[in-house]
Amino acid sequence: MSDLIGRRLGDFQVLRRLGRGGMADVYAARQMQLQRDVALKVLRHDQRPSDDDLRRFRREAQAAARLNHPAIVQVYDVGEIDDCHYIAQELIDGQNLSQRLQTQGPLPAHEAIDVMVQVTAALRVAHDAGITHRDIKPENIMRAEDGTIKVTDFGLARMLTSSDASTANLTRAGLTLGTPRYMSPEQIQGHSVDGRSDLYSLGVTMYHLLTGSPPFDAEEPIALAVKHLHDLPAPIDRQRGKDDVPEWLITVVARCMQKVPDQRYPSAVALQEVIEANRSGTDVTGTMTTSSTQVIPSESTSKSSSATVTLQRVTDAIAGRRRSHRRRWIRRIALAAGGVLLGAILASPMRSASVEQLLGTDTVPKADSIEIQYLTALSRNDVDGWTAVQTYFPIDQNVPGAQVRRVYHHKATLQLARLYIDQKRYRRGRECLDSLMTTALVSRLYQCVALILLDEIAAALADESRRPEIQRQLAQRVAELENENPASLEVLREVVPPSRLREIGILY
Repeated sequence: MSDLIGRRLGDFQVLRRLGRGGMADVYAARQMQLQRDVALKVLRHDQRPSDDDLRRFRREAQAAARLNHPAIVQVYDVGEIDDCHYIAQELIDGQNLSQRLQTQGPLPAHEAIDVMVQVTAALRVAHDAGITHRDIKPENIMRAEDGTIKVTDFGLARMLTSSDASTANLTRAGLTLGTPRYMSPEQIQGHSVDGRSDLYSLGVTMYHLLTGSPPFDAEEPIALAVKHLHDLPAPIDRQRGKDDVPEWLITVVARCMQKVPDQRYPSAVALQEVIEANRSGTDVTGTMTTSSTQVIPSESTSKSSSATVTLQRVTDAIAGRRRSHRRRWIRRIALAAGGVLLGAILASPMRSASVEQLLGTDTVPKADSIEIQYLTALSRNDVDGWTAVQTYFPIDQNVPGAQVRRVYHHKATLQLARLYIDQKRYRRGRECLDSLMTTALVSRLYQCVALILLDEIAAALADESRRPEIQRQLAQRVAELENENPASLEVLREVVPPSRLREIGILY
């Protein structure tokens, strides 16, 4: 049943298609008994739905049905008819904010403030009910014909009650849920999330609405994830090209987008209070007034966010070229070295062995591509996750993209070795690295990374007899890298601390 237009589904007469999401098709329909128009979300049949899909689909209805607020799309009914799982919900006459951006460009400041006020109010109700949305983005915010803002699609909502612990597996796939362009750092990493994750996504959404482009973007999900984890966005007014956005709003958005949850607003309630206290300093046209830069005295973190915005402007003015150069290297790291792989050589914290063993008891779902499989492994960071990259996507010279797969295999091996080292399972880590060093077509950059990790293992095991030979090979490959590919050597120097380079004999 690929298309329901014109068909009768129980009490619903399907009229036309409204859109298509990751799991479901959305139709406009008429509920005959009550004589009202509804939006009918029907789980697609192009792929056989798993039990997790069905549970997640039902959870969307259960979560949204518990919420009652003018800024939340109302759910009317949920059920199954003729093997079709559906949700009937309020039909909104209007467009989502992504469509608004495409047709009219960035929002005026006063419109953006109105959106933030209404979405924050909706999130306050949801969070009070113990529900996080997990996918706040322009596509999931509707503007009705009367101007009312409606938050829709609670398909990724997760109950935060103790009785709901069994639902943890629904989000085990991590990055297959949510939209990476708007996801919080903790959601990208597969960590537990709360309402502050929604505030981060709201901050990213507001930045997009005000500037016309998201704060971070990249062709590959991995590179995009790295930017959320490590990059700072360009100031809103510089990206927007004019200074008509109140300073307080820039500060509020900046605080919402803090990398660490504790540095954001503690709740939607707190965010709502700050917005209401400041918006009186903006007139109906969005023009800044004399009070538009006020800062709530108790908002010490807001002051910090404001200082960050100011510092970014100063830095941009006196060192724009240098920052642009550095960002090019960061992008190169993300694309060439699998994002956080090199950055995690010495510093990044990993999950403990006990957590890894717990996660490893589950089967890792197969992703649609090796890129997404790698990103899923990055969020799980366990043995099964990294092994799945190579198991599900073996290298076959007769298949297009063999070279891409080879690179991801090498990156996954290095990540797995790094995981073993953090768990003090040094011999397993050495096995991974030794196998990589004897594998054909491994880039010299990755060989250098492998040798640095092998030297770390030798030091941890007090195996001083091996270290001179490891460091000799490393020096040889660094020299080759310098002659043949200086850019890759710069990548290595960019992400390995200078003290570590000096320690192993590579002068910075």
